[in-house]
Parts: sequence; C-alpha cells; structure tokens
Amino acid sequence: MYIVKHVVVTGANAGLGFQTALKLAGDGAKVVMACRNLEKGQAALNQILERVPGADVLLLRLDVSDLDSVREFSAHFSHQVGSLDILINNAGIVAIPLTRNDAGHELQLATNYLGAFALTGMLLPLFRRERPARIVNVGSLAHRFGTLDINDLNWEQTPYDQWKAYARSKLAMLSFTMQLSRCLRKMSSNITALAAHPGFAATEIHKKSEALAPKNAFSKWLQEKVTPLVPSAVDAARPIILAASADPVSGGEYYGPGGFLEIGGRPSKARVNPVANDIGVGKRLWAVSESMTGVHYLSDL
Repeated sequence: MYIVKHVVVTGANAGLGFQTALKLAGDGAKVVMACRNLEKGQAALNQILERVPGADVLLLRLDVSDLDSVREFSAHFSHQVGSLDILINNAGIVAIPLTRNDAGHELQLATNYLGAFALTGMLLPLFRRERPARIVNVGSLAHRFGTLDINDLNWEQTPYDQWKAYARSKLAMLSFTMQLSRCLRKMSSNITALAAHPGFAATEIHKKSEALAPKNAFSKWLQEKVTPLVPSAVDAARPIILAASADPVSGGEYYGPGGFLEIGGRPSKARVNPVANDIGVGKRLWAVSESMTGVHYLSDL
C-alpha cells in the first residue's frame, strides 16, 4: 500500500523552497510549507494548487530566527500532521548588516543555522520509524570560504563582516549535518541526514540583497552580462530535490551543481570544506548550539 510522504519545507514561499515544495507536491507528497510571512505563503500555496490541482499542501507559520516561533510551529505540526518523513531546512538570508534577534543571536547565524538546529531537534521524535526518512540541510558555495570560531560563534568579540557571517552560518550548517549524520548512524536510525547547495540561483533573496547590488558602473555592467547565465530557481533547486527524493543516497553526502565551479549544471557530489568533516569541531559546535538554543538532543552519542 502506498503511504503518502509527509514533508516540511522551510522558506517554501519563494525561490528554492517554493520550487522544492512544488516538485514534491507534484510527486504526491503532503507538503507543509513553513513560512514566516503567511500572506506570501498563501500566495505561494495558491500557485502550487493552480499548477498541481488537488495537491496536499498545508501552510504553517515559522520564523526560523525566532526560537519561540520554532516551538510554536513544532507544536502545531505535531497536532495537525503528527508524523514526518522528510525535513528540508531551506530558509535563509544573505549578507545583511549586523542585526540580532530577541535572544541576542546574530541574525544570519540564527536564521541560516540555529533555527534549523532547533527545529530538527524538536521534530526528530515525529519521524516515522517504519521506513527510510531524510533530513536535508541547504548549504551554500560560500561555506567553503567560512571559518568556525566556536569561541565567538555569535560575533560578540570579532568585528562583524556580513559576508564572513553568511559563510560562517553556512559552514555551521554543514558541520551540523555531518555530526547529525554520525549520530544517526550510531543509533542505527532510519533517518538519513545530508545536504545540498544550489550553486548560483536567480531567486528573490539574491535580487533584493543590498550586498549584491552593483556599486559602480563596471559592476552594473558585469551584473547585466552575468545575470542571464545564472541558473533559474527551477534548475538551482535540483540538487536539493535530488537529496530529498533520489535513491540511493547516504548520510553525510553533499550535492550541488556539477558544472564549472559548481555554479550550475546537472546535480553531482559537491566539495566540502574540511572543517565541516572535523569530528571535534562538530561536537563542540553541537554543544554551543544546544546552549544557545536550549534544545538538547543526541548529544550523548
């Protein structure tokens, strides 16, 4: 008997998240669209229903940068859906000026990593045990240029740099993915944890980013020449969809575009910053993440 897969996609109202939700809904999954802005989320849900009549989609509010919102979402999901097969931690922001959430966490770290860490821990007990399940964390090419200062993860001592902070948040996400995979293997879990990145993508988050806006005539000219070559959100989402649905995959794998510099192209295995595979760093990051979020799980493995 066919059992409908239950999927959560964070940041599903636009870009990569929307394309991922659309594809999985079209494949017959029940897709929970976890979105910060309910108005935009509803518009995206309506688009999915127009393209996939009868699609089983549900909109729930989630602001991954707000730990109270993560807790509320987890409670609502447990009550309204109850079980989970695939979690796709996609929501993110790119290169913003120094901003902190109510908990005092630097906002890129909070949005791109800590929220996913907390959400994963809260939803972990809801994964169905009777068949294979997956956790897919969305990374970035930028993680390869990042550093993980575990002693100052939150930019309280080091002078803040928006691009370094973005790269750090994505490197943290990859390190978390690898440690999560190791923990799940140790407990012989049916859940596979892996990651994927889109390469370059023509999404709203990049179009609206002030950090990516051209600063002079040359950069404006260059952007005009390069933009037509940047993959669409549909193409850029392919590595994420592969990680979520293709067989076989293994824990700790990392997928991305297989073309020049992993900018675009057919999905393939991607390069990983060696720091992300460092077991000692992974364990230390996990401990700091538990302390910062108050969410504790699997730390005894």
